[in-house]
Parts: sequence; C-alpha cells; structure tokens
Amino acid sequence: MESEPEKITTKQKILDSAVELFAVKGYTETTIRELAAVVGIKEASVYNHFSSKNAILEYILDEYSQIARPIHDPEKFLILKDNPTPDGILSCMRIVFPEGKAEYYLKRLFVILQEQHRNPLVRKFVSNEIILSTEQVIMTIIDKLKDYGVIRPDADSDFWVRVHSSLIYAFANRSLLGIGDAVPGFSGMGMGGLLWNLYDKMLRECRA
Repeated sequence: MESEPEKITTKQKILDSAVELFAVKGYTETTIRELAAVVGIKEASVYNHFSSKNAILEYILDEYSQIARPIHDPEKFLILKDNPTPDGILSCMRIVFPEGKAEYYLKRLFVILQEQHRNPLVRKFVSNEIILSTEQVIMTIIDKLKDYGVIRPDADSDFWVRVHSSLIYAFANRSLLGIGDAVPGFSGMGMGGLLWNLYDKMLRECRA
C-alpha cells in the first residue's frame, strides 16, 4: 500500500504524464492504459487516484483555475504606483503565473486550448475561467492606472481589454498550431514582447 507522500507523488506523475500525452495525442485518443504505461504503474492504479479519464481532465481544469482566477487584493497592484510602465504592468500580470510555474501552467493551457473545440466543458472553462478572468485582471490594472493619475479617466478601458484578450488568444492559438513562439515566464520576444508593446502603446495614447 502506498504511503500518503507516495500517493501524492504518483498522482502528480499521472497528471504530468496526462498533460504530455493529451498535448501530443489529444485527450480523446489517449487511453488510460497508455497513461499507466508511461507512468510505470498498472492501469488499475490510475483508478486509485482518478475515477476516469474525464476526472483527470477536470482536475487539470481545476488546477489551472487556481491561478486563472483574478486576484483583487489591492496590495498586488501597488507596484503600478511606483512603476507605471509596461514593465510594471507585466509585473502585475505575473500574478497570474506563480514564480517558476509559468511553463508548468502553459503546458496545461496548451491542452485546454486544444480541447476547447471538442469538449463543451473545456469550452465553457476557457470562456469563464481564462478569458473573463484575465479581462478582469486587466480592467483592475487600468482602473489603478486611472486612480494613480497615469492615464486619463476617460480612456476607453473596454477597448484595451478587448485588444489584450484578442492578442493573448491569437498568440495562444498560434502557439498551439506551431506557428508562434511559446515563451514561458512572460520574457523574451514572444508573448512578453507583444504584451509589452501593447502596454506601451496604451500608456502613450492614454497618458494623463
């Protein structure tokens, strides 16, 4: 019988292997037998941790939602007061991905986006937990910039939120198709570079 630490380790191995298989083969095409073989356990052992393949997918969604939900603690956005720049905004966006966990969650995002067109549960999750949640974070950032007198009170917040969502969604799908640069940690010229340019444009055009 597995001890509690061993159970946690095995469960995490199952999840990590499932993410890799779902990303490469697709959720529908991946079998529990294949997953068990990759982890190095018996097929029945997978069911000791998850009741079904769908339960694994639901766990991945729940796991991702823990960082996809907006964080409204005002303390998190104080950096904008001292650093009202694209770099400051990017620092606020890093709230969404825990330090050192960007690649971990980007892999899960890859699976989620891949399944959104085939699975109604995932499609609803993308709409509610990823798109809307990110939009709320950006709206909070824009509101704080207005409060601090960095951008004009009449700046069209909805416009910049929509542009931001379109940019991220397009980038994620380009990466999914293998025609974009996946850059974990919001650094480099990939997603980080695109967002930095967007924030710079917003700050310049809406400067108070």
